[in-house]
Amino acid sequence: MRKGAGITLDRKKLQETGLTLLITVIALLAALLVGALVIWAFGSNPIEAYGALWQGAFGTGVAFTVTLGKAVPVMLTGLAVAVAFKCSVFNIGAEGQLLMGAMAAALVGAYVHLPMALHLPLTILASMAAGMAWSFFPAILKRRGNVSVVISTIMFNYIAQYLVQYLILGPFKGPGESPATATIDATAQLPDLLPKPYVLNLGFVLALAAVAGTYVLLNRTSRGYEMRAVGLNASAARVNGIDVNQNMFLALLISGALAGLAGGIEVTGSLNKIVNNFSANYGFNGIPVALMAHNNPFAIIFTALLIGAMRSGSAMMQSSAGISKNMIDVIQGLIIVFLCAENVIRYYVKNRAGGKQHA
Repeated sequence: MRKGAGITLDRKKLQETGLTLLITVIALLAALLVGALVIWAFGSNPIEAYGALWQGAFGTGVAFTVTLGKAVPVMLTGLAVAVAFKCSVFNIGAEGQLLMGAMAAALVGAYVHLPMALHLPLTILASMAAGMAWSFFPAILKRRGNVSVVISTIMFNYIAQYLVQYLILGPFKGPGESPATATIDATAQLPDLLPKPYVLNLGFVLALAAVAGTYVLLNRTSRGYEMRAVGLNASAARVNGIDVNQNMFLALLISGALAGLAGGIEVTGSLNKIVNNFSANYGFNGIPVALMAHNNPFAIIFTALLIGAMRSGSAMMQSSAGISKNMIDVIQGLIIVFLCAENVIRYYVKNRAGGKQHA
């Protein structure tokens, strides 16, 4: 009896996982289809546009490493969003936390001088600490004053943006006319994984390690269990003795650390300094990455790769097919729209499946 019940539960879980994956694929295809219609409406060939996008993302080995590199920051900001979402905390501030993490990495990398064995880990940890510190303010506002995390994290994005801009153009401006900080020491730079002209560095491995660590935290620890319980039903969790406010507080701090790590890897891995407006909205791109993956850490690897491919291929789409690379933002927005209609898609898929079974 127990064995049969276990098989039934496993089958239902597998079916639900398959349905979730199908809904994500439908949302993605619908977004690409509507995007194609928009491209066609502006007088361009959507097949050529998507062909150029694919070629720019995967056409050569170098292009593929660029895609992997572009996936790293959105993988980490996607994880940041997912960890918070798992605990019913809507962290919209990953962009600001990423900026502060990048700033901390730039300062520690340029003004602290140590052997690489100490300097590089210290720089990475500084970026995580800065991201966590920036998420602390919305977290404490939520815990002490019940201030909306959505509103406070959005506001702190703007504060971070202008603060970093001031620091870059003011007290920490590097030599030369370029609006950027000083170049970090070689001892604070992530080593390359592949020889030139490939552009993949150790940051990709760190991002994968963060994925594994996040999965273990959420699914193999008591703290992760409590966070997920709060996310599923905060009232029931509170009745069962779980400190809801504390778990939301910690989830937001962990989320900030992951976003800060994304900024740190950008500085230590590819930029080696902070240039004004260096972030291509990586923090906001983490939202569709998490939504498409349904907050599953391992699924985020693939959804981040998808967004990374769009970002890396958009330049060729613009140069070859004449389609503005801003079209990628339109497609990402459409993905979010269709994913928000998950219940509608789920209803029609289940009805169709039920109709076939009755037939």
